[in-house]
Amino acid sequence: MVGTIWILTSDFLLYAVVSNLGVAISVEVLKGWIFVVGSSIVLYGLVSYSQRDLERANDQLDRALQQTSILQRIIRHNLRNTCNIIRGNAELLADDFPAEGEQAERVETITTQTDRLVELSEKTHLLRDAVLEDSSTLRQIDLSQLLELRVRKARNRYPKATIRTDIAADIVRETDPRLETAIDELLENAIEHDDTDDPVVEVMMQETDDGQVTIDVSDTGPGLPDIERTVFEDGVESPMAHSEGVGLWITQTILSQLEGTIAIEDNDPRGTTVRLTLPTMTSMQ
Repeated sequence: MVGTIWILTSDFLLYAVVSNLGVAISVEVLKGWIFVVGSSIVLYGLVSYSQRDLERANDQLDRALQQTSILQRIIRHNLRNTCNIIRGNAELLADDFPAEGEQAERVETITTQTDRLVELSEKTHLLRDAVLEDSSTLRQIDLSQLLELRVRKARNRYPKATIRTDIAADIVRETDPRLETAIDELLENAIEHDDTDDPVVEVMMQETDDGQVTIDVSDTGPGLPDIERTVFEDGVESPMAHSEGVGLWITQTILSQLEGTIAIEDNDPRGTTVRLTLPTMTSMQ
């Protein structure tokens, strides 16, 4: 806009003042060079300023990430040590009380909540790694075998749970090895949040006609709370709406870096199905 006004105004003044065509042409050429040089200087200054501003922002971000990593390690280490001390003392107190009784229940509550704090600390560490680590290291993975191994691990960890599978064979994709963490989190979330005495989880994997791979994890629990669903679907937390769980955030972060999607559906009559969709191999390249 400024350049256009400069050209039109200068041309009008030039031909209004200078009557000699040869002189006018020479001045026109000189004016053009002045405009080019001036524009180049201004453009160079703007680019240099933007580059310096970007470098300062990158330096601040690097320092913030480094400080956050240090703080996270310190908190994680101290929290784990403190929880171990609390748990150890709670176990000593448990020996002083009968197996049945109000005191024993309170001690059990202390140990349970302490274990939850340690677990939360570990999950926040996983979430940090999922956010900061580079997901460009892809390798060929037999997804059928991977899913069978994760289900076997969950069965060993939760012997009271029933895990049914319908896994298509020989599905191989080039993907991030951290996909196993996302699957582990879904299985753990489905079993631990089931309020029935005998949790039932169904795991299904299939390949669609367009080459995508879908992994469904269905449970018979009470369903995802509305506040959790709102935060998860919007992807934003606020003081009035915040999620208490970290597992779904870990899964969502890993899937987004794989350019995949995650969807949540309600089951009938109760329960939740979480579907992971992995893109085709060509779309990931």
